[in-house]
Amino acid sequence: MIKLIAGPMATLSHQGLRKIIEGFGGCDEYYTEMINAASFLTHGKFESFYALNETAADKIVWQLTGKDSTPMAEAALELCSLGGIGIDINMGCSAPEIYKTGAGISWMIRPREETHDMICAVRDKVKLRLSAKIRLGDEDFTDEGFYSFCRMLYDCGIEQLVIHPRTKKEKLARPPRYFYVENVAREFLGKMNVVLNGNVKDVSSFNAALRAAPSVSAVMIARTSAQKPWIFAKLKRAMGEGASPEQNSAFIQSAENEPLKIDRLAVGLEYIQNLRTDQPPEFWITRMQRFFAYYCDNFSYGHYIKSKMLNCKSLEDAERTFTSYFDEVKDDRWEKV
Repeated sequence: MIKLIAGPMATLSHQGLRKIIEGFGGCDEYYTEMINAASFLTHGKFESFYALNETAADKIVWQLTGKDSTPMAEAALELCSLGGIGIDINMGCSAPEIYKTGAGISWMIRPREETHDMICAVRDKVKLRLSAKIRLGDEDFTDEGFYSFCRMLYDCGIEQLVIHPRTKKEKLARPPRYFYVENVAREFLGKMNVVLNGNVKDVSSFNAALRAAPSVSAVMIARTSAQKPWIFAKLKRAMGEGASPEQNSAFIQSAENEPLKIDRLAVGLEYIQNLRTDQPPEFWITRMQRFFAYYCDNFSYGHYIKSKMLNCKSLEDAERTFTSYFDEVKDDRWEKV
């Protein structure tokens, strides 16, 4: 059975969102937002919030980013003591503020021996599963260079490889090239788990991705897991796996002789409340804004409510604003399961 994985997203892939997804039945793995290795080792004021694991502790994958091998290895060792599935090394983030520091996709571009030594250093410290998340590389990547890079990762002890098949500069409008994922998955079948990432947002696109890359062991979903935290429940249902989402979700309601419905208002308010319990006050507004930037795309007047939410100055203001939207557009509150 294909595994389902919630992908890492800065400011979003934290315990508050995991709680929402788990409320719909959960997924198989949760990758955390990027944890900067050097910062984490300082044990500063905010670092402990990146390591919260009260929810779905046995499904967490700690994703590390950094520019130097030694802090990457030391932080990996410390995070392993918290349990979970394992450590993931971010080698795919193409945000300029990340790769210009030497982290993220820079590990695919810098001299190969440096990346080799970093992976081996982390592998030496990690007793749990070690994975990596990559792209195709820079704009001048070659097929030979990409495939040999994947082989190097395997030789260094990478056990799970997440591939987002776009280059450093390619945006979401550029269709992902799933055949690269399939080629790697087929080569390492039975040796290394290969995970497809990119453009899976519903049952139809999920099926299309698997037709293009049938040898993968899992599919990772990032942005849509914020826009529709019930996406994994719907995919599980489509695959005929496990319980139907209505059996374990506090967000699904039904009335006699009516279809089951997801209460979108309840989901949004729960997320805001989770920020209060799982994030420091300094993070509340930015994490609220990031979530609703995606979540508001569910609604008929998405641009309107998104603009209002992004201008909220407090969580109380956000709750009032979000609730009042459904007083105006009552039909937007419910989504059929």
